[in-house]
Amino acid sequence: MSSAVQQRLAGSRARVRLAGLAGLICLALAGCSSSGDPATEAVPTTQSPSTLPASADPHLPVETYLFSEAESEKLARAGAVLRKACLQRFGLDYAISPAGPPTGPRTFMDRRYGVTDQAEVAANGYHLGDSDPRTHPVHPTQFSAEQQQVLTGRLPGKTGADDTKLEVNGVPVPPGGCYEEAKRGLAGSGELGPSSVAQQANFQTFKASMSVPQVTQAFEAWSGCMKNKGYSYPNPMDAIGDRRFLGDSPTPLELQVATADVTCKQQVDLIDTWFAVETSLQKELIARQQADFTAALAAKTGQLAKADAVLRDQ
Repeated sequence: MSSAVQQRLAGSRARVRLAGLAGLICLALAGCSSSGDPATEAVPTTQSPSTLPASADPHLPVETYLFSEAESEKLARAGAVLRKACLQRFGLDYAISPAGPPTGPRTFMDRRYGVTDQAEVAANGYHLGDSDPRTHPVHPTQFSAEQQQVLTGRLPGKTGADDTKLEVNGVPVPPGGCYEEAKRGLAGSGELGPSSVAQQANFQTFKASMSVPQVTQAFEAWSGCMKNKGYSYPNPMDAIGDRRFLGDSPTPLELQVATADVTCKQQVDLIDTWFAVETSLQKELIARQQADFTAALAAKTGQLAKADAVLRDQ
């Protein structure tokens, strides 16, 4: 994906994400990774995909192993509670900021394949309207020098691990500070948030799906439809990533192109085809690495159970 497309699709999937996905010790989750073996590269399939009914609420197989927005937020809140408890041992406060308004795509599938909602694009084009992260700036919490030492386990100006045992107010700081202590409290010695195998599968199958013949043929049909309307793009990702549409608000041209984009997707059944192909790719990949994905699901379930316990006992 181009950087422009990534900027639009990220939003926090980020928000958190997957987001609030280092200061939050990856509690936002999207960018966290582990030292585990990388997922096997997805290989384009040649089998014919089944058709997805337009009325369906699609869910890709890999979603089971990732964290939803609600699950990510739960993990983030639990991490904040654990950090607060950790700092209180040092006689220090830690303010837990209230959750802000949701930003970015509404769901995991929202805008994965570009825009799909006629009413939405008529109003916002390729922009995100009220959920645009740019309209909800994040103001990072300012910490005192003592708070930073306890949170990170490092002295000011240090970027690596300290050789000396750090104490604040006469209390030893745990290895890695309260950030690491909170992480261990939720994930033990494992990675916090979605496993690297699930994250890699998520990106690999998206990339691989764009080379599968059924999808490339749908792209060609979509591109021809767009050309008939006066717009030249080889695929929907190039349309949504058009640099002319990266301003703070949608332009009249953007509204027209986005509307044509959705119309052409519907006419050539692009979304149904693309979804079916990527579903097939993910099923194949998960089957090849079933043990890894079983472990990923167990880790996810365990983290959410611990988060539930932390929030219940606060």
